[in-house]
Amino acid sequence: MSQSFSNQGTLSTSGTVLHTGPENNISELYSMRFNNPAAYTLTVSKYTASTTVTTQVYSINLSAGDTVTDTFKYHLDEGDYITATSSVAGTTFIVEGSDLPNVNVIRCK
Repeated sequence: MSQSFSNQGTLSTSGTVLHTGPENNISELYSMRFNNPAAYTLTVSKYTASTTVTTQVYSINLSAGDTVTDTFKYHLDEGDYITATSSVAGTTFIVEGSDLPNVNVIRCK
């Protein structure tokens, strides 16, 4: 059974974890939204736990007041996470997705 989630807050200039794939489950992020009243550079990265590799997904320069809405679906296995970094303070975010059962770890009695 899937469970929806919504996380929101303000990005750190040193990076903020937006969501982590929970233990024994997988997650799908299906919407991320970012905004700042000042000009800023937004960087989004994905950490893959199985390989311990962080991959930059994108980095974009935005004008004051620009809002970015990312509706690409990000699959997160257990321990994987998505991070976002803003070059200036005050960037707000909202992420939405679902935690799903990981059929690879479901055990029947």
